[in-house]
Parts: sequence; C-alpha cells; structure tokens
Amino acid sequence: MLKDDIFFAKIKTASGTRVKICNTATEKDFKPTPDTVALLDLCTGTNRVNEIIAILSEQSGESTEEVAEGVHIILRILQEKGIITVNPSPLKRSIPGAKKVKVNYPIESGQIEITNRCNLSCVHCVNQSGDPCSNELATEEICSAIDRMSSLGAHQITLTGGEPLMHPDLFKIIEHARKAPMAVIILTNGTLITEEHVKKFKELGVNRFAVSIDSMDEDIHDTFRGQKGALKKALNSVNLLKDAGFSVRIAVSLNQYNKNDIVDTLKKLKEHDLTDYQFAEVNFSGRGIEGVSISPEEYYRILVEQLTYFKEENPEKIFEFPFKSGEGCGIARHKMCIKADGTIIPCQVFSEEMGVGNIRDVDLAVFWDTNETLEKLRKMRTENDETCKECMYLRLCDGCIANAFNLEGELRCYDPHTCARTRAYGTVFGIKG
Repeated sequence: MLKDDIFFAKIKTASGTRVKICNTATEKDFKPTPDTVALLDLCTGTNRVNEIIAILSEQSGESTEEVAEGVHIILRILQEKGIITVNPSPLKRSIPGAKKVKVNYPIESGQIEITNRCNLSCVHCVNQSGDPCSNELATEEICSAIDRMSSLGAHQITLTGGEPLMHPDLFKIIEHARKAPMAVIILTNGTLITEEHVKKFKELGVNRFAVSIDSMDEDIHDTFRGQKGALKKALNSVNLLKDAGFSVRIAVSLNQYNKNDIVDTLKKLKEHDLTDYQFAEVNFSGRGIEGVSISPEEYYRILVEQLTYFKEENPEKIFEFPFKSGEGCGIARHKMCIKADGTIIPCQVFSEEMGVGNIRDVDLAVFWDTNETLEKLRKMRTENDETCKECMYLRLCDGCIANAFNLEGELRCYDPHTCARTRAYGTVFGIKG
C-alpha cells in the first residue's frame, strides 16, 4: 500500500495527463514509469502481490512468470524509495489511490494566513496584524481549504498569519495538512516557540520553518518588530528548531531600519551557523509605506553589497541566473494564497484589495480555471510592457505584477525593485542581458 506521506496524483490538463508522485516528508519527487504507475494503482492495501501479478498479466497479455519478475523489481525499488509499505495481510477496506486532478492550471503549493492575530506590532506589516479579523475562517474552513487545494494538485502548504502560533488549533490544522498529504512550512516571527511546541511539530512531521530576523542588532530588530526582546526570543526559537533537526530559513525584510546593516547581519548569522536566508524588500502596502520601504536605488545598493559578500564567501561557486520560464512570473499558476478571511489573492505579495474572490463563495476548481482577472494575469509578459520591452535584461526578467500593483495600483509587469534586483545580479556576477 502507498505510504501515508506520499502524494500520488494523475493530473489532467488541456495539454495532456501527467503523474505526480512526491514524498511530502522529504519533499522529493519520484519519477515513475508507466509500468510503475499501473502497479501503484493496484497498491490499495487489499491486493496481495500474487493478485497484483495476475491482474497485470491479464492487462498486458504476458505470462505471470514474465510479469512477476518486473513486479518484484519495481516493488523493491518502491520500498527502497519509501513510496510503499507491505502489510502482512490485506486491509478490510481499500485506501485511496491516485488523486484525480482535472484543472487547466494545477497548483503545486498553497499559502493560508490562518489568523490575523499577532503578538507583535511590526512597522511594515502588510496585513496590519494584531487583532483577529471579524470574519476569520474557522478551523473547519481552513481544513476544507487545504483539502480543496490538494484536489487541485497542491502537495505543499505554507501556514502563516498574523502569527500562526496565535491560532488555538494550529496543531489540528498541521495534522490535517499532513494527512492530505502535504509538506508543511510555517512562517513565524519566532517569539512564541517553546520546547513543547518543537516536540509537537516533530511529532506531527512539520517540514521546515521560516523565521523573521531583520537584524542581529537588538535595537534595530526589536524596534522594527515593535517588542523589546524580540530578537533574543527569535534566536532562541531558531536554536530550539535546529537542535530538533528542523530546516530553518531566516527571512530578512529590507527596510529603512536595516538598510545599512545587511552585511553585518549576514556575518553574525553565519557565526550562529545560519546560512540559509532570504531577502525581500518591504512592500508598499499595509503599514509598510511611509518611512519604512526602501527605494529601488537603495535596494540595488543593498543587493550589490549582499551579493558581493556572497561571492567572496563562495569563491568556487558558479552562479547561474535563471532564464525566463515562458510562463511569466508564474502568478496565478502554481501557487494559491488565501487570506485569514478567505479572500483569494493571486500571489502572496498582493495586498487584500487585489482579492479576486472568497473561498467561501466559489467552486474552487472552476473559479481557478475561469476567473477573468486570473486569466489576464497569467497572460501578462514583460515583453508586452512598454517600459520592460526596451530593457537590456528582458530575456532574464519576468517582472513582478504584485509589486507593481502595490506601488502604482496598476496591473503591469514593470516593477523598479525587480529591475534593481536583476541589475544588481548583473553587476556582481557579470550577467549580460
């Protein structure tokens, strides 16, 4: 039978059918052959090996002896890869086989802001989090949303907020997502995690965490996050998580408070053995507008400093800039995002005013494929933007529709911060347009 952690789906789109098999515990894909898929369809927990051989023999017209050799080889590989487990006796009831996903734009991951509650008052918060929304999704609605995203192909879910640890049913939500099955990532400010939390996260099989640390200078981080002692609490949480074996990424929000502190922050993070980090500029939305957001030129300067440091620290590493995918920036394609009140947004960078619907009100599969705004966003390309089409980096850059909307209130690809980022990579790594 298929192991509980395995996401197995047959995904039918306008361009054909493909099979997706992913171990949601390790987040590794398994590439099956057609013979393997046919065998997995019979791994329902009710068929003995000799019965599977007989069925496949009848389907193929080959002798049971010929089929048996291949079946035993494939079963051994599937066991070694952790895809199946073998029971000593058949189950009384079949377990579900492959998910049948039929959608033109299958998603791979979802993100849900499970609450707007937060224990901090961060000066940049896009949601202006603190108090819960008056109409937040109930726990049952969150679990239903997870199931519906899974039916569209999602095998990974990011739980955020607000602060997700403020949700009283966080563990129930995690448990439900793991049974979907989905890999679970938690985005947190890191100030509330205790040893008991970590034990429960381990028990439930949470995959990894992203913890916000904007500076290793207490005054800068604590002021930015609106709470004295926030940095010490975040670092303590990171240590608890890493000691328990979790992968932890440090999320750094680039802003007016820390813009001159980045390389020093990276050096101090390295001293704490924290080398997995991600930078993101503060968006022009929520609280992050006046006196917080950095300009494109400031962003360019910061990234040149950061990338130069990275290059000096990794002199043997060959950096290759990813070329455009052909699908634009991927907006409204591979990831679905849901706000705490059920609002569906095309990308996690969008503010709520760019909501295209509410998960409470729609048939999600039909909505995802047919909504006019989503379809418009999917078709947008930098080569059709009057500013972008003359750029020397056009072949490299897909722009950022969400940032452009947050900044100008207009749906277009040109975003000066994305432009600055691409230019910084070109400056440091010598990438030509």
